[in-house]
Amino acid sequence: MRKLIFFLLAGIILLALAACATNSETSPTKLVTRYDIALTRVTRADAAMGKVKSPVADTTLVDKLRYRYEDDLMRTIWSASENGFELTLYNASDKIITIDWDKGLYLDYDNIGHRLLPSKTKDADKDKAQVPSVINPRGNLIETIFSADHVSLSAVLGIYTRTPLLPVDYASAVRYQGKELKLSLPVNVGGVDTQYEYVFNVLNVRQVAVKKNSFFGL
Repeated sequence: MRKLIFFLLAGIILLALAACATNSETSPTKLVTRYDIALTRVTRADAAMGKVKSPVADTTLVDKLRYRYEDDLMRTIWSASENGFELTLYNASDKIITIDWDKGLYLDYDNIGHRLLPSKTKDADKDKAQVPSVINPRGNLIETIFSADHVSLSAVLGIYTRTPLLPVDYASAVRYQGKELKLSLPVNVGGVDTQYEYVFNVLNVRQVAVKKNSFFGL
């Protein structure tokens, strides 16, 4: 009897896997909104003290739009979307670099400032004091930065949920083409404070076809 049950269950699983394989090839698609966002300029409070380069496109990844910015203190690679800002930072100096997230700001398309939320901070702790990031000389930092003001506790689900920085509905999204988003980051280098402002521009808004989930039709 147990063997019969085992074989029945195995048959059901194999049929389900076969159905999934078939659906993956013939499943319908849906259109999702995608933004092409460029890092267009960077300003530094003490730029006169060192050489500053303009941002340039980074082509090391073919499936993601990224931009490089570097100066005498750091080398950075940025990628931006409605889900936040991805940062890879290399400390090119011989001094410790500290980023104070509590004093930073995300400035939206209406130039309204929002508290920053780095990925190392839990969404539930969004209103608590942020732990600064410390990057040793020749060290690296990989971080995703979001807006704490776009995180809220769902009364229905009882969990924290995120509202995208830009709308995901295409009819609404197209109106944001050409808009600017900014990040203001206070940085301390070897005990000396400076302020960086990163300016991003929405170059394009487009729709991309993706396969729907074969189980839920999403």
